[in-house]
Amino acid sequence: MPLLTGFTFDLKNKAPRGCPPDIWAEHDCPDTILSIESALKYGGHDVIRIGSSRDLMAMLGRLDCDIVFNIAEGISGRDRESEVPVLLDLARIPYTGPDALTLSVALDKIMAKKILSFHGILTPSFFGCEGGRETRLPRGIRFPLIVKPRYEGSAKGISAGSVVTDLKSLKKRALFVYEKYKQPAVVEEFIDGWEFTAGVLGNERISALPVVQRHLEERSGLSCHVFDKDKRAGHLSYRKLLDMDRDLERDIQKRALAAFEALECRDFARFDFRVSQKSRKIYLLEANPLPSLAKDDYFGMVAELENMSYEAMVNRLFNVSLERCGLK
Repeated sequence: MPLLTGFTFDLKNKAPRGCPPDIWAEHDCPDTILSIESALKYGGHDVIRIGSSRDLMAMLGRLDCDIVFNIAEGISGRDRESEVPVLLDLARIPYTGPDALTLSVALDKIMAKKILSFHGILTPSFFGCEGGRETRLPRGIRFPLIVKPRYEGSAKGISAGSVVTDLKSLKKRALFVYEKYKQPAVVEEFIDGWEFTAGVLGNERISALPVVQRHLEERSGLSCHVFDKDKRAGHLSYRKLLDMDRDLERDIQKRALAAFEALECRDFARFDFRVSQKSRKIYLLEANPLPSLAKDDYFGMVAELENMSYEAMVNRLFNVSLERCGLK
């Protein structure tokens, strides 16, 4: 029986004057929205395009659907990804993906690191840094470091200039983050090594998807995930390590599963890792409980690796949500 499925999302727009050019990096392009909508229809479901959290709020009182497929990122603040889940919880409408708490915690890099560390999941050493205030290195933390906005995703605010090697450049970059992105920075030990990403699928029973390696830009050591925003880096891409050491892949997957449970994710998520060239230790960099579903991103690549169409992959993810909600 087809389900009436609402669809919440945020579209990319031209950056307003005075804002960073990557301000809408987390939002999706029209092609991705159309691809997901077409995939849901391919799965036999009727789709109602809702749009952003503001659009949802405007039509919430008259919204009549069985479930909402949610990829909305919100506009600003560390709780922005929670806007749609909170509204849907109030209206008692089920939805795909995690609840508001998980989304807020995972987006705030410092809060996520505290929880991951409590569960024994290794992340790079870090400290918070408020731009404009006196900056001192905590004991045991050494350069090089990487400076990121505290609660952004999709590599927003990260470029070659984010990797710093002295206190002067650290202060300058932290101030840049504070002024441009209106938030504190998180400063992490820069792990020089190989970068990987891995997905997790499920709820009561969870499973890890294939691990994919990200190419690195030689001079900066940053991944293609950062340089996707730069047309000059079009030669950088993801790739599956067909000759990857199976033990390493299992170790990364094991950590992805542990992080999924630690952050109380639901349905599906993606996790980014670095493996140190020196120590071979595996560090969790980012948790993405609301991951991109663009055709050229991780889940689209996994579909290709598993000889599955993109449409089938989207419905595979959707079916996990339907089962959790008792709608399958």
